[in-house]
Amino acid sequence: MRKPSLPTFLKVAVLTLLPAAAVAEPMQEWRCSVDSLTPDKAQARIEWARKCGLTQNLNPGGPSSWFLSGKAFDTSFDWAKEYKEFNTNRAWTGNLNQYNVNYYHAFSKYDNTPMYTVAAETSGPTANYFKWSHTSTRPRTLYPSFENSPVAGSGTQLFPHPTLQNCNLYSDETGTTVWNTNFYVIAYCESSCYAPDQKVLFSNGETNLLEAMQQGREDIITLGANATLDDLQLTQGKVYSYTSETRDSEHLLYHLRTASGGELKVTNEHPVVTREGRMVQAQTLKVGDELLRQDGTPDAIVSVEKSTHFGKVYNLKPESRDQVSNILVAQGFLVGSARFQNDDVEYMNRVLLYRGVPEDVLPQ
Repeated sequence: MRKPSLPTFLKVAVLTLLPAAAVAEPMQEWRCSVDSLTPDKAQARIEWARKCGLTQNLNPGGPSSWFLSGKAFDTSFDWAKEYKEFNTNRAWTGNLNQYNVNYYHAFSKYDNTPMYTVAAETSGPTANYFKWSHTSTRPRTLYPSFENSPVAGSGTQLFPHPTLQNCNLYSDETGTTVWNTNFYVIAYCESSCYAPDQKVLFSNGETNLLEAMQQGREDIITLGANATLDDLQLTQGKVYSYTSETRDSEHLLYHLRTASGGELKVTNEHPVVTREGRMVQAQTLKVGDELLRQDGTPDAIVSVEKSTHFGKVYNLKPESRDQVSNILVAQGFLVGSARFQNDDVEYMNRVLLYRGVPEDVLPQ
């Protein structure tokens, strides 16, 4: 078989909320908040969805019913082996990428990449089915959420059984009332990450994020699109959406204290800006690393404390989709919005802020 060439490969799009238009996003995020999961349960949900799609909805069925994907390679640079769900009105996989089971599972679990290790499973209910894997996992696992309508918010929200003991969906979270008709994936969800007492900068000063959400505040302060490390211009933006959880769950918090006396408390995977202008996860930071304050001053970390929080956490997205304009101010430090944990996850660990070019080297 002729191996595919890299120039012909179609870039994998970032999938978080499906099926799609941006105007549907707040409703999809609300559905996700009702169906909020811990990281361990999110991981179990995507394994369950893949198992159900493979064992309940292939035609023809069985491990040998694979075809060659046009969305990813294996490590031999052959197209990866893929399976596609048959009944699109009762599918455990999203529609934007044609109900491709391995693709959705891999994209929910791993960093955005065109290449995976592809191997047949050796045990369990999906033994002998080919599965994609990779060593680089997502900061937060994505997981499917369901409704009886393909348009988010227009129907009844559905849930797997709490123990994932079968492939049924239920109209209640306790797994009591089985849903026997059509169901659709209407979102790929991800949990929030600000502690409830965290303060974020709005137009009139710092405001507790939970209070801002309850008040429907839109006047968020972000970096301007043209900000640089030499000129950290702040501008008033507009909140596109807030995310919250309706159920309490356990979260790992990082409490960072700095040489100036500053403090920042976020979940372990929250995006934070370092003095080099790089966006990193809070859990990668250590004593001696330097955060970037809103005035551009570097501030060294003097202590890192980890704790657990049982309850709800929160986040927001500005209306702007520009990466620099999704940098917010929390407790005086530059941090990333929720977009860096789903829509723009590929920008994690990248430098987003650069030094300005001195005027004397610009062409006259």
